Amino acid sequence: MHAAVSDCFAKYPFAKGTAYQRFNCIYQAHFHYGPAAMGPQYNLLLQIDLASLKVGKDVDSGILTPEEGRRALHWVTDKAYLQASQPVWATTQPKRN
Repeated sequence: MHAAVSDCFAKYPFAKGTAYQRFNCIYQAHFHYGPAAMGPQYNLLLQIDLASLKVGKDVDSGILTPEEGRRALHWVTDKAYLQASQPVWATTQPKRN
């Protein structure tokens, strides 16, 4: 799986016109190898992949510059990391004011 993802990075630079192809290639590799290769956070990683596809579309269409796209990707991955690192009980308890 890691080789397949590395090929995506090499084949499709993160630039206008290739950003969506890059993230689609990564998504396809993750989906192909599945939960056994990706581990217990498989669903969360696929959510990151889907968010990345949206960023890729926005970069390719010119809505975001590549730099803005990078910032958006960092935000998505930081948010996912925070969500994944919280104990399960912290995400199921109602928030109090």
